[in-house]
Amino acid sequence: MKSTISSIILILTISLSNSLSGQEIKLITCIDSALANRGNIRSVRTDIKIAKLQTSSAYQKYLPDLSLNYNYRYNPVIPTQIIPVGQFSPIPTDEKRPIKFGTEWQQNSGLNLYQPIIDFSIKSRIAESRINEKLKNTDAAAAERDLKLDVIKSYTNIWLREEQLRSAELDTFRTSRTLELFLVKSKEGKVLKTEVNKAVLNHNNTISDYVAVSSALTREKIYMSFLTGISLENLLDGEFDFAPFSGDVLKTGNTDPLLDSIPSVKSLRLRAELLVQQQKSERMKNIPTIGLDGFLGANQYTDTFNPFLPGSWYGSSYVGLSLRFQILSGRSTKNRVTLLKLEEKGFQSRLDDEINSVSNKSLLLIEEIRQFEYQADLSRQNIMLYKENLSLNQDRFDKGQINAYDLLTDEIDFQKEQSRYNEKRAELVYKKIELINNSGALSIFIDNLR
Repeated sequence: MKSTISSIILILTISLSNSLSGQEIKLITCIDSALANRGNIRSVRTDIKIAKLQTSSAYQKYLPDLSLNYNYRYNPVIPTQIIPVGQFSPIPTDEKRPIKFGTEWQQNSGLNLYQPIIDFSIKSRIAESRINEKLKNTDAAAAERDLKLDVIKSYTNIWLREEQLRSAELDTFRTSRTLELFLVKSKEGKVLKTEVNKAVLNHNNTISDYVAVSSALTREKIYMSFLTGISLENLLDGEFDFAPFSGDVLKTGNTDPLLDSIPSVKSLRLRAELLVQQQKSERMKNIPTIGLDGFLGANQYTDTFNPFLPGSWYGSSYVGLSLRFQILSGRSTKNRVTLLKLEEKGFQSRLDDEINSVSNKSLLLIEEIRQFEYQADLSRQNIMLYKENLSLNQDRFDKGQINAYDLLTDEIDFQKEQSRYNEKRAELVYKKIELINNSGALSIFIDNLR
């Protein structure tokens, strides 16, 4: 009897500690806190900023290119040109003379300006940068989705553990009542010692189950603290808001996959799109470019080393259009484009497989959910019947209308059915979460929490 009282005190103590009123903890708060807390999320968001800067750098290719050039040269051998001097005579002749041009020392200094006017390769590179930026956003969305899913699963586990804890608490008080009946009947000599021992064993098992569930709940809150950065003290003392799980747990109304919201599908699409754009960039390399060229500077010519010799500097400048047309290069554009086409074809095949896989998985999950809903509903009905029969049989046993074996059998059967129901309900919730995630509707579910 003392053991029974001690176990009840233990249950009440744990139950009281779990029911302490603290700060209300909402699912959306946990998700937001996790997104702000996790290092990998900050890392992928940094990658997005880098991608945006790369796009900005690509745009800057349209800006003018201005540079300052300077060099000082010594010419040990002054170049010579053959000049037809006879052509400058009043009577032209074929006379030619070698004449040296330049001096031993020469300085050049000036500003060079180039302004692109028509360059389709810049536009193509900008398009590539934009696609890369979208890919980084998709990678970030995938990392955020995985983290959100982990938080939702952990929050769901906390909800299920608390539900199981309440059920285990009722089981403990019920087996305690049964044990008290057996102890009374044992004193009256109406039950055997072995039957009392079975009642004690059954009661001890329910206490063990209660403590195990309580420990599992604490461990889940520790994991939630790791995910979200919320202090463990707040999670242990706080009151969780399980409104999202009331009624139809995790609604799965529209189960058609939202392909644009599925990171794996979106990533493959963007990678295929990037390969198409890279093909365009390769072709653009052979398209003529037109730009504005300008120079403003001066040259110095001296026969001795004298950088500051007055009267030896001569100005120079020009402004004009430049055309560049690549006729031949050491690399084959055709081979490169063919390679990119094959890579694009591979990504398209993977994309088709991914879309089919997502659709097939959704259909399988829908069927599994239908099955678990049916089984959980039947199990819930069975529990109500078991509970009613057990209550009636406890009264009948107290009145000596049934034997101890029948009562113990009913109690064990009830606990087994309760355990099956908890398993089915847990599987049902997990499958619904998986379906929401697989169909790309996780963001919609989270938005509905706000």
